[in-house]
Amino acid sequence: MTSTITCILAVSALTCAVQGTYYYDSVFAANVISVVKLVLTNLAKPTEDPVQLYHLFDFGKYNENNAGLVSKTMDILRAIYTDSQLNSIEYNETLYAIFQSRGICVVKNLDCTGQETSVYRTLDGSCNNLNHPEWGMAFRPQSRFLNPEYDDGVSKPRIQSASGTGNLPNPRTVSNAVHSNKGLTTPLDNKISLHVFQWGQFLDHDIISTPVLSGVNGAELSCCETNPVNVNTDKCAPIYVPNGDGFFADNTCMNVPRSESALDGNCNSLPGPRQQLNRISSYIDGSNVYGSSVVELIKLRNDSSPEYMAVSDGNYLPPNTDTSTCTLTKEGESCSIAVDSRVNVVPSLGSYHTLFVQEHNRIVDLLKGLGWTDQEELFQEARKINIAQIQHITYNEFLSWMLTRKVLQDNSLIITGNRTTYFTGYDPTINTDIANDFGIAYRIGHTWIPSQMKLHTDFPETSDISDPDVKPIEDTYHNPHMLYMRGKTGASRMLKWMTEARCPRTDRLMEDGARNKLFLKNGVSFDLAALNINRGREHGIPPYWKYRIDLCGESIPDPSSWSSLTWHDNVTIELLKSVYQSPMDIDMWTGIISEIPVLAVVGPTQTCIFLNQFRALRNGDRYWFERPEPEGFSLAKLTGIKQTSLSAVLCANVYDAGFLIPLNVFIPGDIKNPVVSCSQIPKLDLSPWSRSVTRKRNLDTGKADFENKMVHLLLEILKEGEAGDIKK
Repeated sequence: MTSTITCILAVSALTCAVQGTYYYDSVFAANVISVVKLVLTNLAKPTEDPVQLYHLFDFGKYNENNAGLVSKTMDILRAIYTDSQLNSIEYNETLYAIFQSRGICVVKNLDCTGQETSVYRTLDGSCNNLNHPEWGMAFRPQSRFLNPEYDDGVSKPRIQSASGTGNLPNPRTVSNAVHSNKGLTTPLDNKISLHVFQWGQFLDHDIISTPVLSGVNGAELSCCETNPVNVNTDKCAPIYVPNGDGFFADNTCMNVPRSESALDGNCNSLPGPRQQLNRISSYIDGSNVYGSSVVELIKLRNDSSPEYMAVSDGNYLPPNTDTSTCTLTKEGESCSIAVDSRVNVVPSLGSYHTLFVQEHNRIVDLLKGLGWTDQEELFQEARKINIAQIQHITYNEFLSWMLTRKVLQDNSLIITGNRTTYFTGYDPTINTDIANDFGIAYRIGHTWIPSQMKLHTDFPETSDISDPDVKPIEDTYHNPHMLYMRGKTGASRMLKWMTEARCPRTDRLMEDGARNKLFLKNGVSFDLAALNINRGREHGIPPYWKYRIDLCGESIPDPSSWSSLTWHDNVTIELLKSVYQSPMDIDMWTGIISEIPVLAVVGPTQTCIFLNQFRALRNGDRYWFERPEPEGFSLAKLTGIKQTSLSAVLCANVYDAGFLIPLNVFIPGDIKNPVVSCSQIPKLDLSPWSRSVTRKRNLDTGKADFENKMVHLLLEILKEGEAGDIKK
């Protein structure tokens, strides 16, 4: 590393850099120095959640134009790095990621030079499509299957009834009437394991993250006005609890800020109707494991051995020093840290994050045994293989169960016949930005939320009565305690439990722990069903019937007639009639999750929406794992990857050789899906990666490789920073 690092760690060097760029305004110079110090300090804190950088990179307190301050700060940091490894374009990428992570818009000109031959995809999804390099990248507006419907045509949430008189029913009223399980335990589906629920959530966090608006310095907005007329509807969409509510008697309003609206490439408001933002890459690319920016990835790469992901004692996710991100039960415990801030939502999700970080490190070890030595190449190849496994499991197991293998084959979403042939359907005209409509529809997974979390144990008599292995779901939100239980074996025990447990049935009902007690804290909670309905209206999502006709091509002579609900049973129709004035009012989410399943576990409209989205995510991904090299793999390597499964990943990292597990862990074992020991599960075969077969690649091309250089430079800064003025 150059002597630049020493310069970085000295405050005087910052002052000289400012003076050297001819800024004579001492106040402005002081502001720039302050911001630069914040940037450098927080680059030296890999455990800092990017969301929390909002609080630390506080440009708002300065009396300068934010855009100007950002620009000058970037100039200064470039000046500091004049003699470093990064050129101005590359360092511009670094600063872009930093500022974007805290919500500051910076105009970015995408340069895809070299990426057309790059072996590895970028972190943020840019330059995947060489004709439209912005498609599918992080911080893009969500796309839509159907045009938005706002009451004012621009932004006001849909609330008016199609009948022409009155308004749509209160979301909580719909939830109470249609989605309540009446305090009973939701029936379980004996055909699916709880891994269906957890993979569904894990996948969701790989392809979509919709940020909500916040107040000054990132504070939560206060949206519950005493008089609803006074609510700022541009920023807030609160849910007022109807009188006489059986559960929320003392909580009259759910505080719901609106989702952030997207900006165009020049940091201006998009023309036309309000569009929502996706802050992560839309591709199935492991962005929940690796992040969508250098700033996110740097948190979880091992700074001393950067081919590995960072883990703490016991091979778990590193602890987050910011204890405000979750609720802690006992001294010595900590929130988990991952590139996705949602990691602590439920402990079962944390166990999945742990699993795929462990899998990355396992792949690195296997590649080392095959003769791979370059640290950056080891990291990137392990990431590429891990992403391929996630893609393969999603389509070959998860979607094959949810939509059925026949539906996937009929729609060319899985390769039939010779499974080792290449996928030849890549289409660069497909916009891979995640669809807003899909984001709402995919919340079908909320009906899979179990009533409790549990740890598997082979010896029930050893269970601690004071700290039971079974806890109500509402006691586990944002609380990683269960992962620390039983000598920090909680993650592996929870994964074993999900293998044996059954998933709640896919229907219109939702567990009380999610419908009444979501994020319960200090007596305040939310209704997840009502939130889903409310979010759909706030996003301008058209009503259910329009998806049947305009997207899915159904012929419905009279959508205003209740007899048009051909995919709903009579009981459900009567419940819908009790709250909606017209079937044309039915919210999309409520309509699709209450459909009668066809073939698999979801209804026809849900199937249609899913097919549209997952077709785009596969056919529009230049780096899809079934494509040939350089973006994909050789046929020999593809064959090795297609031997894997979620069962194989679990057996390799969690279970011992004798543990009994179904070949397809998403469904219970039977004659067609035999239960075998882990030693009999087909495994990921990396023998084609042997250095006697594979020559070393040149990594010095493409935007993805700019990111790689940035990561290494920042890791070196962190290591040297331990001895300097800036401490970790």
